[in-house]
Amino acid sequence: MNAHIYQELQHLSAAEKRELGMALIGSSESDATNAPITAAQRLELNSRLAHHRANPTEVGVSFAQLKKELLSPSL
Repeated sequence: MNAHIYQELQHLSAAEKRELGMALIGSSESDATNAPITAAQRLELNSRLAHHRANPTEVGVSFAQLKKELLSPSL
């Protein structure tokens, strides 16, 4: 973060900091929901959704399993 901006932020009141924080969170949520995806990504998402709808009882991967796999060093 720019040192000058950081110093300026230190002078804000607690209420102003909260307001700024909420505005930043709202802005980032808006950016995330409007993030463009490629045609290939859209095709993959549609394929996965179709598979899930055709096989709704199929067991997937838990978040804990996915996190472990993503954080483990690859060989």
